[in-house]
Amino acid sequence: MNNRQVLTALVTELNKYPMNPGEKIPWVYEKEPDTKGQVPFFSWSISNPHKRVTFKHVGEAYLKLIQLKVHCDDPLEVNDRVEWLQNVLGSMQPLENLAKLGISVVDVSDPDPLDEDWTIEVENQVGVTITLMVNPSYQDRTQVGEITSVQPNFEIKKEES
Repeated sequence: MNNRQVLTALVTELNKYPMNPGEKIPWVYEKEPDTKGQVPFFSWSISNPHKRVTFKHVGEAYLKLIQLKVHCDDPLEVNDRVEWLQNVLGSMQPLENLAKLGISVVDVSDPDPLDEDWTIEVENQVGVTITLMVNPSYQDRTQVGEITSVQPNFEIKKEES
């Protein structure tokens, strides 16, 4: 999986669970100021695109660090939105959907305030760093259905004293 595929999967999953019903908040690349529009918006930046887990070189699982920032006018809103972001990334359904693609959320850092003062106006920013485990060769081999019964195969022997 390349960076674009991982980021697209992550953003798509986050967009499935808007903070407010029907809300569409834009995502922009951190280094492109021309694409920033009206607040609120989210920005992303890949801190470490490929951190090895083992010594293999091909087809191994690897860690990817992505910094996500929330930009808002209101300091209370920015905190609410970063809390929403952390809650979604800790929820079972988004984690399961990402896992089916071979992406696991390993860690979401504590929020880090990154406010910028432009003297005329202040943009409130809060960022979190997300550590993802990406398994490029993952294949979902789970089977549909339910387990109807379990037949344990063990004996308990009483020891004589």
